[in-house]
Amino acid sequence: MKRQKRDRMTRAQKRGYQAGIAGRSKEMCPYQALDQRSHWLGGWRDAMADKAVLA
Repeated sequence: MKRQKRDRMTRAQKRGYQAGIAGRSKEMCPYQALDQRSHWLGGWRDAMADKAVLA
């Protein structure tokens, strides 16, 4: 059971990162659950930081 939860959180973070790299707004987060939303936003923030370094 814990492995499935971890995989969901990892997937949410990866999707947030992809959204950030694509330039989407953080308001576009598709998750409503707090845990998944926080992981998605964490990935989004990581992407924004990486984009700033590359620019």
